[in-house]
Amino acid sequence: MIRVGLVGCGGIMGAHLPGWREVADRAVVTAACDANEESAKKRAAEIGGDIAIYTDWKKMLADGVVDAVDLALPHRLHRDAIVDAAEAGKDILTEKPLCTSLAEAEDITAAVNANNVILMCAHNQMFEPAPRTARQWVRDGKIGRVFSLRTVDCFLIGDRMDKNAWGWRGSAAEAGGGCALDTGYHPTYMLISLANAEPKEVVSFSANYNQPTLDAEDTAQTMVRFANGAVGTLQTSWGHFAPHGHWQIHAIGEKGQIYGRGNTLYFRPNKGEEERHDLQPENGFVGEIKHFVDCIQTRATPEQGLYEGVTVLKVILGGYESERTKRVVQL
Repeated sequence: MIRVGLVGCGGIMGAHLPGWREVADRAVVTAACDANEESAKKRAAEIGGDIAIYTDWKKMLADGVVDAVDLALPHRLHRDAIVDAAEAGKDILTEKPLCTSLAEAEDITAAVNANNVILMCAHNQMFEPAPRTARQWVRDGKIGRVFSLRTVDCFLIGDRMDKNAWGWRGSAAEAGGGCALDTGYHPTYMLISLANAEPKEVVSFSANYNQPTLDAEDTAQTMVRFANGAVGTLQTSWGHFAPHGHWQIHAIGEKGQIYGRGNTLYFRPNKGEEERHDLQPENGFVGEIKHFVDCIQTRATPEQGLYEGVTVLKVILGGYESERTKRVVQL
């Protein structure tokens, strides 16, 4: 049985709990850690069982009560928590973003490789049926050579006129950026996964349209050119709703188009009728945790692992550089 420690027991950890319940025959939560002890106790009570409570992840790691950790911390803490867990020999599932700088990513890479641990990035939307199936269709050649890609994750946050309502996300220094580095992580990893190629160039435009108390951008639109010639566009926002008529994912190639969201995926060949595919529903958080446990048991490299986390970070940070310098950035 794999013993798991939850580190960072705020809001997003609640979305992880159904995944841990789903794998209860293979993994058990044995520790919960949060700087706010009450938050750790709350998550422990929700998952149930004999769970040790901590306010310091270093002590939890030193006590030897876990084999793996599920990290859901403020962005500025990701580097330290991942490195500490790796050096303690623990396998790691980390929430987005991997970290906030390429220097931190180098530290993480060194620690993970030196200690031969598994690191998986919690790219939950790639474990939802439509993006996951679309990626496989692209790899199977269903649309042939890929020309164009688009991914979207936008929603309007309307209840944070008080700066304190943002918590640590309200500070660019604490969060490492704004929407592009947070919610924008989702359409970025989906874009890269669909392209099935290395990103080579990026240009991005961002602004704060609708969130005056946020110390960063609330919206970003980014274009990426890939090594296979495909060009992708991603759109992310906390300042407006998702654009009407746009899909979560959309790929266009020489043989047709793939588009959809959630549990529904379409294929439109260049010659022929549109095909609708109603896929088996899967909660992305549950899917990612099942995959993480699979990888621990088999020592396989996660589908969304260290390489993918670093690549996504390069694109987003390249986008920030593009905005600052007003030019296309080579990756």
